[in-house]
Amino acid sequence: MAELRLTMTAEARNVLTDLLRLIAPAAARVSVNRAKIPGNDAEIASFWTETLSAQAAEEARLLATAFANAKGEPAVILLKNDGQAFAFLRALSAVRIALRELVFADVPDAALESSELLDDESLPTEKRHALACYSCFGLLQQSLIQQLDPEAFD
Repeated sequence: MAELRLTMTAEARNVLTDLLRLIAPAAARVSVNRAKIPGNDAEIASFWTETLSAQAAEEARLLATAFANAKGEPAVILLKNDGQAFAFLRALSAVRIALRELVFADVPDAALESSELLDDESLPTEKRHALACYSCFGLLQQSLIQQLDPEAFD
């Protein structure tokens, strides 16, 4: 398979990298909470909690490293094969889910996926910033999916 390319402005890359540093620990907690690990067996619960936390941390690291290493203007992330592409897609999904649950729990899905909220100046700056990141990650997901399967959105 040919290389997959995701492009973004250098400013977007910097903002997304900063967000990833902040959200990585929270993404791990969200991953564990979403799994609804039963607590009746402490050993099994501990195993799954550690496994899911490590996986979420690795996904955040994967994104942060890719963004930090993106070069040029626009910044380009190269994914060399399907395995890297699917890992990157899972990582983008995990971070978007964490943002959804931690920052936008009170926002309906339809509103969150539209761009209308980005123009809502009544939202606090931090929430608008997080929404811009959420949207950007969504655009990166769409771009990656279209490269993996050009007919995905037909």
